[in-house]
Amino acid sequence: MSHIKSLITITATGLALVGCGEWKKDPVPNTSGVTLQDLRKYAQDQTNNGPEKPRVITETIIVEKPQVIVKEESSIDDKFLVITPDSQMTFNEGQSASFKVRARVLVPGVQVKLTAQGLPEGATLKASQTEKDLYMLTWNPALYTVPSNASMKTYTVKLLAEVIVADTAKSAAQLKGLVREKEINLFLFRNQELPSALKIEGLASEVSEGQLTPFSVTVLVPGIDGSASAKPRLVISYDGVSYTAGNSFLELDGSRYVVADLNHKDPEYLGDSMWKFSMLFDTKNISVQPQLSKDGTILKNSDGTRVRLSFKVFSPFGLATPEKLTQIKVNYLVVPEKPAEKPTEKPAEQKVENK
Repeated sequence: MSHIKSLITITATGLALVGCGEWKKDPVPNTSGVTLQDLRKYAQDQTNNGPEKPRVITETIIVEKPQVIVKEESSIDDKFLVITPDSQMTFNEGQSASFKVRARVLVPGVQVKLTAQGLPEGATLKASQTEKDLYMLTWNPALYTVPSNASMKTYTVKLLAEVIVADTAKSAAQLKGLVREKEINLFLFRNQELPSALKIEGLASEVSEGQLTPFSVTVLVPGIDGSASAKPRLVISYDGVSYTAGNSFLELDGSRYVVADLNHKDPEYLGDSMWKFSMLFDTKNISVQPQLSKDGTILKNSDGTRVRLSFKVFSPFGLATPEKLTQIKVNYLVVPEKPAEKPTEKPAEQKVENK
């Protein structure tokens, strides 16, 4: 009877395990020819093993480690070549300028040579005759190198320092063909110097009425020569300062008497950036205004009219000289006669009758 109870318990236990998971084998195998002990062992094995566990799929990934390559650096390389130019290299059209460039090697007994690629036309790089490892970059830019629609032009130049002499065979082998490069910029500006040295010749402080007085204005206009498409411009004006303290008269507009010399209407280039304007002070065809007193009335007893005018020259780029003031007295051709003085009337003599 006890055997039957055990069998029932084992069978129930097997059925419970079937409910808990999927089985690949029958929960109770064929019991023919087996003993109760075999069944118990089988049931115990099934309890311990339980349902079949899910399969684990593994993937093998091969990771390649980076290969470290150790490169032995040469004891001498291009870092030992040093190129030191001036911080900023600026040039102006028509003006020569020089800047320093130093090239040296940080190894005793070794010499280098400095050359340049991309220099603008006319620029040179030469070794100094007095100082070691020093080179001079010199340039005198031609006028009108900068385009008319710009005020500056930039050039990129490549400097190359190359080893040419080594004191030992070992250094020569290490430094053979060693070159160091460095790029620099050259800045070119249109000439920014103001016109100057304005001078008036032939126009005295006094002129006569009824004459054509030729005179000239000369001026230095840097950066402009005879081939310029645009030429300097002369401006003659009246500053409007008609009264000077201490005077009893007004100084009138003298620019009204100045006309261009028809034989030399355009300014003349004299060389070395000097220009000449030919003008006429015309009191022959332009009537002379009467002299005014400081209250604006005509000064009847004056023998001439005082005038003033200013001269100023502009370059084609808008730069100008300071104004130059000129004061002139125009002497009258005929001095107005003074009004005749009225004779003083003597009192009538009274006759006294003697009685």
